[in-house]
Amino acid sequence: MKMPLSDLLPTLSKPILRLPRGTGPALVMGSAPNFRLPEGHDGDWALVTVNASQLLAETFGLPVPDIALIRRGILVGDSEQDFYKRDLLKGRQAKHLIVPVWPDVEDKLKAGCRTFNFGYDTLQALTKWQLANIVWRLSGKYHVSRGWHRKISTGVFAITLARFAGFAPVVVSGFSLSQAGHGYDTRNAFRYHVDEDADLLRRMVRRGEPIYAEDRDFAAESGLPLWQGQMR
Repeated sequence: MKMPLSDLLPTLSKPILRLPRGTGPALVMGSAPNFRLPEGHDGDWALVTVNASQLLAETFGLPVPDIALIRRGILVGDSEQDFYKRDLLKGRQAKHLIVPVWPDVEDKLKAGCRTFNFGYDTLQALTKWQLANIVWRLSGKYHVSRGWHRKISTGVFAITLARFAGFAPVVVSGFSLSQAGHGYDTRNAFRYHVDEDADLLRRMVRRGEPIYAEDRDFAAESGLPLWQGQMR
């Protein structure tokens, strides 16, 4: 008989990230059209980007991301969206590149990065079990993807990962559970995973994680407290 996930995860060791332990505040930057810099943001904040939100960071003069999370399809997929995102990210770089979830050998991941000349200092792929372990440690939720409609988004996992990496506070901007589309183009991309994302964010809030929403609308729909420069 298979062991239930709720019994299995506590037996697994804590995932090890190939990046320095985070300290201080971090901005997690999504791709929604409502991105703004948080109150009090300065050069001491770490930057975490999601997929092609790195393009928005550049328009605000932000540096190379400390952490970039890029979904698997952008690296090796063959859909129109995958080719489009690879073209957007061509020639860019990040200090630490993390790809969830990656079932293949790491050499294939590196080859995927070379196809659009994406550079990095460190590279790490996470298995679905490592992702589930990180989500469980931050939220108490047992989560393993069971299809595209039941998984959390790359963006909300980036929020979770930033906190797991040690950053505090974690302030998120450019996120929405209701607005479609991206801030870097006019494509009206549908927003998936809304229910799973909202549930995970509310669980982390109830556990007292220092995660905040820069945007008032996203704070209301996600349950995250509104960021008002709480470091002061």
